[in-house]
Amino acid sequence: MKKVLDILLVILGIGSLILIGVMIFIGTAMGKKADNYGSSEKPVLINESICSVNENNVGKQIYDLNEATCFIALKLNKKASDLNLIRDALIAEENYMNNIGLISENPNSENETEPNVELDVNELAEYALNQEKVDLTKENLLEIYDTEIEYLKFIGVVDE
Repeated sequence: MKKVLDILLVILGIGSLILIGVMIFIGTAMGKKADNYGSSEKPVLINESICSVNENNVGKQIYDLNEATCFIALKLNKKASDLNLIRDALIAEENYMNNIGLISENPNSENETEPNVELDVNELAEYALNQEKVDLTKENLLEIYDTEIEYLKFIGVVDE
């Protein structure tokens, strides 16, 4: 009798694991992350076919490349296939800012950023096209960089 109970417990355990797996699969297929089940996180922007942005990140002042990419894609009503292009544009921006001295890989660098160094968005777009070979038009790049300002406001880095 004990062996039968042990076998039933094993079968129930395996069945539970299968059920959890199916629930995760269904949730993922519907555009929800499996790790969000039972959490209090609320997405602020959702396009279930692409991605979601977590409203709990409002004002956190932490720039996340993946979240910025998603935020911009959702604001511009882009497709999932556009996510990598948007990400490429943002990476090109980071490289450009490193090149002109606006940001540094070493935050304790003795070379302080010059206070009069400014980001020229037109030069940035030209850099992204010509140096980084981002596969977008200049107009698309400018639209992405303009929309990124909304993301910077969202995370509290830029004031209204």
